[in-house]
Amino acid sequence: MLKETHVEVNEILICNHLCDVTDKDTAWILLQEPGFIGFGVVQEDKICWPPRIQPDWTCVSDLRLSGEKGEWHVWQDWAGIWQSRLLECKNIDDALTEYQVLWGNDVETDTPPWIKLVEDRGTEIWLPLQGQLQDSDLPLRLKIKQIVNYDPKSHLAGITDAVFVGVTRESTEVIFPPSSLFSS
Repeated sequence: MLKETHVEVNEILICNHLCDVTDKDTAWILLQEPGFIGFGVVQEDKICWPPRIQPDWTCVSDLRLSGEKGEWHVWQDWAGIWQSRLLECKNIDDALTEYQVLWGNDVETDTPPWIKLVEDRGTEIWLPLQGQLQDSDLPLRLKIKQIVNYDPKSHLAGITDAVFVGVTRESTEVIFPPSSLFSS
């Protein structure tokens, strides 16, 4: 696992890590900031966001760039310093698969290639799925691999990391990573 420290996080830095997680033209990014929690599509030279969404990079607290080769995870520590780690799928020996239900009980498909999952309470999340979903496909689930490691000093094993693997319907079919929906 490769760990690094960064002065700032921005679109250029993220695009430069595309080849670390995939051999394809695109990969998904899951981003968290106070005004937006959701997905984008990373390309070699830009990130495509849902309509009317533009992250405030100074407020981002966490992001995960994911592809079939692995995940690049970036977060801000308690001291405000940017940390990252690259976890390659081939280096995952012991992991527990977990499916976390993604909010949203209605599908809005009026802004291709994006769909929006919404709830009555106002919660919404955008996915780059080009209208491939219907209300009957919900709820979607995030497929997560919980990484288990053993500490020989304490003789204890525990979950030490988690990797976002994909989005699924009914905990079976992985509908991630996206095809080249945004390729020119």
